[in-house]
Amino acid sequence: MSLRLPALLAASLIAAAGCARKPSAPVNAVPSAPPLTAWPEGRTAPLTITDTLMLAIPLQYERSAIEGAHGPRSPFTGVAGRTEARFDFFLPDFSGYTLQNYRRESDPNKVEVVYLHAGNAHEAEPDAPGEYPPNMLKRALAEYLNAKDYKDQYGLRCYQGRERSARLTCYGRRDEAANEDIMLTTLQPPYAPEAFPQVQARYFSTRYGGVRIAWRTHVGNLPRWHEIDAQIWKFIDAWNVAQQPGDAGGGLAGLSPTSCPVRSRVAIRAYRRRGKSSPASP
Repeated sequence: MSLRLPALLAASLIAAAGCARKPSAPVNAVPSAPPLTAWPEGRTAPLTITDTLMLAIPLQYERSAIEGAHGPRSPFTGVAGRTEARFDFFLPDFSGYTLQNYRRESDPNKVEVVYLHAGNAHEAEPDAPGEYPPNMLKRALAEYLNAKDYKDQYGLRCYQGRERSARLTCYGRRDEAANEDIMLTTLQPPYAPEAFPQVQARYFSTRYGGVRIAWRTHVGNLPRWHEIDAQIWKFIDAWNVAQQPGDAGGGLAGLSPTSCPVRSRVAIRAYRRRGKSSPASP
């Protein structure tokens, strides 16, 4: 009996090992998506900025159209039911993203619209807080700019601070017809070898019920600031799908659902079914 016990134990171990080596049932792996050969087409879901401004942005201007890239927008907490939009484009011809240029995080040809969101219409009142350029300039001259130390360039008056530095604060007329100005900051050379110096603009506009906007680009594009700013507003006007007063055929009613992602299509079709005078928020 004592001789048979080790033999039985060995046989049991061999059988257990054999069971452990049995192949498991094959698992159907989810096939990976094929590699992209071109930047995605279509538009974003409509983004409600104000009552008269709802943007459906072409995906070629959205870095987030490629999975894993930065998000295109975020909820705007300043006004209930409103969204903050952002988009990018590239000089010299104001084109959008490609599978090549989106990999260059610090591209001197890129213009970034950092935010576009609803503002407070009272910002345009004299001495009001906020980002209305005349009020910002008045505060800056009173607090830290030297009104007598400036230079005029590219249609801007660029002021030094009371403590001189490489930073300039520039001010000028951005839209003659709308009687609106711009305020931006820039840096003067020399620059450190690893630096990416930028021009940065931010301001409040009374258009579309009052919006705040900020954009930035490499300092080498300062001579084109006016052209860049004008192009941003051309994009905003062209991408606005909010139905305007007296425009029965405009807004979402004139936008093809097939050109938009699923969320956009749902919003457009729901709007058409209701037949209301103002489009729904996405």
